[in-house]
Amino acid sequence: MRRLKAFLFERRVLYGMYVVFWGLICLTTFLHDASFVSIWDSLLFTLFVLAVYSIVSFYRFSRKQQQLELLATKDLQVSNLLFLPKAETLAEETYQQTLQVVLENKNQQQEELQQKQKAMMDDFGLWLHQIKTPVAALDLVIQSGQLDPRTMKNEVFKINEYLQMILNYMRQHLDQTDFVFQQLSIEAIVKTVVKKYATFFSQKNLSLQLEQLEGTVYSDQKWLIFILEQVIFNGIKYTENGTITIFFVKNQLTIQDTGIGIRPEDLPRVFEKGYTGINGREQQRASGLGLYLSQQAAEKLGCRILIDSQVNKGTTVTILFPEEIPAFE
Repeated sequence: MRRLKAFLFERRVLYGMYVVFWGLICLTTFLHDASFVSIWDSLLFTLFVLAVYSIVSFYRFSRKQQQLELLATKDLQVSNLLFLPKAETLAEETYQQTLQVVLENKNQQQEELQQKQKAMMDDFGLWLHQIKTPVAALDLVIQSGQLDPRTMKNEVFKINEYLQMILNYMRQHLDQTDFVFQQLSIEAIVKTVVKKYATFFSQKNLSLQLEQLEGTVYSDQKWLIFILEQVIFNGIKYTENGTITIFFVKNQLTIQDTGIGIRPEDLPRVFEKGYTGINGREQQRASGLGLYLSQQAAEKLGCRILIDSQVNKGTTVTILFPEEIPAFE
């Protein structure tokens, strides 16, 4: 009954025009005192044709409605469009083309989302590999019974750093508006970071030289500190003895260390996600996420990170800041 009502409602104009048409014919016949016999026969013929049309049309309408209701119960995909009823009008054809475009866009978005989820799971696996190192070291200290407070504190500090790294990773991928740009003092930012790692400088007997640091940059404080933490902590990890030097000249912040350096074949890939190079594999200290995240954050800040290194002589990391204030100030 519901389908019949819907069918009649969709064709209300046709039936209405039929009634109006025959009403005008009857009125014209009455005004001219003509015979209604021939008119009555014509009315019967047309009613028969209209009835046949209605039966056939309702049958096709009912079949089409069944197909649509069946498709409505399924997860509609582009492949399901083959089961759509054949378009009988230009409007229906346009609707089907629009639906196809929508479904194709939906499939593309789902594929992109799956790829992002897979990439995040892979990155999480890399991070787990990295955080296991200080956890294992802390467990070894506890099992040995020689509870050195400073060693335990350092390992807990590393664990906290790696937890902060994964939080920054999630924030960077899930929140694209997590940036507050302002004028920042390079000296204040650098001193904040090196103070955080003062214990490691002392533990490894590394000397720190803070040279020319006067100047300001237009950037986001939290993400700039994150980049410097990764760069400076890498310098500490791979420098057994010597000096770490930091200076700022003409929108370029440079961090130099006298550590073990990076092999020439590893240099082009240091910013690749998950790439650790021979140093990271031999010492099992890296996950390949730190510099990758730093490069991603730097791009969003409008910066560039350049690395130059020589084996057994040290590494120089240069952060290039934009000379002009970005348009989104």
